[in-house]
Amino acid sequence: MADVRQISVFINNKPNQLNEAVKSLKDAGINIRAMSLADTKDFGILRIVVNDTQKACDVLKNSGYAVIITDVVTVSIPDTAGQLSRVLDVLGSEGVNVEYLYAFLGTSEKSVSFVIRVDDNSKASDALTNAGIIQLTENDIAEM
Repeated sequence: MADVRQISVFINNKPNQLNEAVKSLKDAGINIRAMSLADTKDFGILRIVVNDTQKACDVLKNSGYAVIITDVVTVSIPDTAGQLSRVLDVLGSEGVNVEYLYAFLGTSEKSVSFVIRVDDNSKASDALTNAGIIQLTENDIAEM
């Protein structure tokens, strides 16, 4: 299984709060590879995949942020019409529920990558492997 660890960071929904979290990572030499921000009136959830997950968690915790690590599935697909639909078809046909996903660019301009949070990583990974869909590892992401 090729799980990647995603960090969820809880931040106040106030001016400059996102920048402070990102600056703490920058100051520690951590590169953000993928990022999503969801907000409510009072707080935001910053979801990130980085080149050094453990170091990023330590930095963020030491900066006073609440963080959670979640295993996610990360795929790289050709940047052509219908490829995401193919991934979702594979997952759906195996009864895997997609909770959320977000895209990021990889190292090739001919591909796009997605972070996918599902209800069963093992089942998703097996289904994607059987369908020939490339899954990225944490090492792949660190080396981007």
